[in-house]
Amino acid sequence: MVTVRTPSFEESAEMKYFVDDTLPQQLKNDTETIWVVEFYTTFSPHCNAVKPIFGALSREFTHEYMKFGKCDVLKSHGVPESYGISSSCLKTELPAIIIFEDGKPAARVKQTNNGKQYLMSYENLKRDLLMQEFYNKAVEKSKKIKPESKKKK
Repeated sequence: MVTVRTPSFEESAEMKYFVDDTLPQQLKNDTETIWVVEFYTTFSPHCNAVKPIFGALSREFTHEYMKFGKCDVLKSHGVPESYGISSSCLKTELPAIIIFEDGKPAARVKQTNNGKQYLMSYENLKRDLLMQEFYNKAVEKSKKIKPESKKKK
């Protein structure tokens, strides 16, 4: 199943949308890239409220080695659960954001953790997901990889 989606004005033009098992495949095939992925549903008021915040983060931190994506939990059966996120409408974990480094979860936040609500503000997400640190790693990675690729030519 292929879903084509026009990016909204709030997010980076490079935002990738994952459905079915495309997220695990992307992480397996692209371990060099740090991925910041929002797990969401289209009908959740919490997910809709975070949309412009996640979009702003994607505009600020997208890099050749740090990319952003969204995974619709209703179109990716079993994928959220494999990363410890419930896609049940009865739970209030969504939205959830995970940063993947080397194809594995490295940082995460959920709307609700152990019954406590998390305020998904721009500042909180930037701080708690260590966005600047991961961005710096992406920049350093590009500095290391580019000189190596020049040597091979």
